[in-house]
Amino acid sequence: MTGFIRHTLAAAALLLLALTAGPHPTAAQPWAPRDGGNPYGGTPGMHLFLPSRFIESIRRDRLTMARIRNYREAYRKAADSGAYDRALAYADSLVHMAEYHRIPGVTFTGGYLKRARMLHLLQRDAEACATFDRAVAVQDSVMHLEQSQTLREMQSSYELDRLELDKALLTAHHHKRALISLALLISAIGAGIGFIYAGNRRTQRLQRELLQQMQQVHESEVKKADFINSICHEVRTPLNSITGFSELLSTEEVPPEAHAQYCEIIQESRRQLRYLFDDLLEVSYLENLTEPLQRDYLDICALCRTQLRVMKVRYPKAGVAYADGIPVEPIAAISSEKYLTILLMALLGNAQKFTRLGEVRLECSRDEEHFSITVTDSGCGIPSEQYDHVFERFTKLDTFSQGNGLGLYLCRLIVRHLGGEIHIDPDYTGGTRVVTTLPRK
Repeated sequence: MTGFIRHTLAAAALLLLALTAGPHPTAAQPWAPRDGGNPYGGTPGMHLFLPSRFIESIRRDRLTMARIRNYREAYRKAADSGAYDRALAYADSLVHMAEYHRIPGVTFTGGYLKRARMLHLLQRDAEACATFDRAVAVQDSVMHLEQSQTLREMQSSYELDRLELDKALLTAHHHKRALISLALLISAIGAGIGFIYAGNRRTQRLQRELLQQMQQVHESEVKKADFINSICHEVRTPLNSITGFSELLSTEEVPPEAHAQYCEIIQESRRQLRYLFDDLLEVSYLENLTEPLQRDYLDICALCRTQLRVMKVRYPKAGVAYADGIPVEPIAAISSEKYLTILLMALLGNAQKFTRLGEVRLECSRDEEHFSITVTDSGCGIPSEQYDHVFERFTKLDTFSQGNGLGLYLCRLIVRHLGGEIHIDPDYTGGTRVVTTLPRK
């Protein structure tokens, strides 16, 4: 509130000074200030309470502007009334104010034009031309100063804009580098996490494989032990027969009618040992075989009839009948006669061994690309949960039965090398039915 009062008082004082101001003393004086006044107008003893140099400069500038307005108004009245000398004096005062009492940012060139006009009216053309030239020079100087100021301002603005642009580019560059660094860091972290995850997965996989291998080794050891026990049992029985009956034959107390019977028992035991070792050799050969088996043109029906006839002649069994469902027309195929013979003998032998009373039936059929061999018996059968297990190596469902547990395992090896499939028919419930499917070519 105090500042507002001070500014109000200062404005009133300036207005009072403007009303009492007169022409500059060095110009033609149409009138003089009153006695006791001062060159700026006003009365002695007036005090303005100006708080700073800034307020003092404002007061001087306002006083100058008030005097210039007073001179302009007086010039207009004198020119209109025809008092050209008095008007010239006011014009000189305006020129003097423009040259010696300059206000920053304000340029008055109209005083030169007014002076030139009055000189022309007073028939002082030479001085009028000189004054007009001075006015043009001042106007050009003012325009040059304004243009220079504008150019400097534009240059400063350009420099500021360029600095802002450089700052923005530098900031963008820093942000770009920060983003790139962040992306690289995230990539490195992701790569590390991926490497750790892959390592953990690999470790888990190796652990699972190790456990599976350990389990397989354990199962293999168990099967090997069972196999050794089975082989020892299978070998011991015929060897005991051969040894015992050989010792009996070496004595002279054997009656002639028992001599032929003992020799037949020895021959049968020898055949059992030979079949056992033949199966072992074939299993070992097929497990390590990497090349395809040798194949020839065959009549599957003729081969099946031959093997069924061999079973009837060599292995007759009381209460067991051999039947066939072999078609009359031949079934041509390209396959291995040796291993098909082993396959048929193993399947028929199993069926004959586990059938106490009933029938063993051999059948074969064909389609466009495959032929099938089916062996059916009316024996004790195989539990459904053991259908896959019986094709494993050294598998015996009845540990007290005769055999080494290699028959069906050998059959599966042969079928795989011939490019076929073998399985137990789950729909047959009167015993066991084994179906083998093989390609004709």
